Formats: sequence, C-alpha cells, structure tokens
Amino acid sequence: MEVFNTRRLNQQQRFTLAVLVGFIAAIVLGYASGKISIWIASATGFGFAFINIGAAYLLALVIQKVGRGVQERFSILGAVLAVLLIIVAEFTSFGFPISAIINPDAYRLVLQVLLGGGFNSILTIIYNGIAIYTAYSYSRFI
Repeated sequence: MEVFNTRRLNQQQRFTLAVLVGFIAAIVLGYASGKISIWIASATGFGFAFINIGAAYLLALVIQKVGRGVQERFSILGAVLAVLLIIVAEFTSFGFPISAIINPDAYRLVLQVLLGGGFNSILTIIYNGIAIYTAYSYSRFI
C-alpha cells in the first residue's frame, strides 16, 4: 500500500522540508528572542542571553516534528540553524535590522562587544554555546 501513498515523504524530502521550515523558524525565533532581550534589558537593565536557549529548544522541536529523522544530519542542521538564530537575536538586540546579516561591519561590531564586555559577555557566550548544544541534542529522535 505504500506504493500508492503519494502523500508520504521519503527521508530526503523530510530533510529538505526540515531545512526550509527550520530556516524560517530560526529567523522568526531569533528575531523574537532579540526583541524579548531588548524588552527585558530595558525593564531590568540586564541582558539575558539564556532566552536563546529556549528559542533553540523550540527550533529543535520544529526540526524534530517536521523532519522526523534519526540521522545525525538533523542534529547538525539544528546546530547550524541555532547559530543563525543566535546571529539574528544578537543583531536584533543590538538594534540592527535583519538585513544587516550581509554587512561584515555589523559582525565586527557585535564581536567587539561580545569579546570586550567583561563577565556579562562571557556569560552570553556560554549561554549561546548551551543553546547550540540544545538544538543539536533535541533536533532528532534518539
């Protein structure tokens, strides 16, 4: 009966769909994470990078539900898209538009702030690393 079931996606089609949906989810979740960070920073005076961990977890769930894969490539996809999510979140929290992703000067500015900001910058880097690991861990069925 599987021969006649044309609505069933094969493994490669599910991965392609996971790439497309995951890319869109990474942009949307990154933008939302950046805006929430701005809102919390304006209310409390502190920046909270651990919001990226929750956004990366949601991204991983999207990839897991859409892709339904068990291969390691789904985990790698989750980690790569989590990096994109973090870039969009950091650019948004710094006040850049999303179109600044193609501007190398924006990367230089964000890296200078992250690497030269003291203890809070170290925590931000650690939280972002945890976010990438979270997306890697939960993007596939194990």
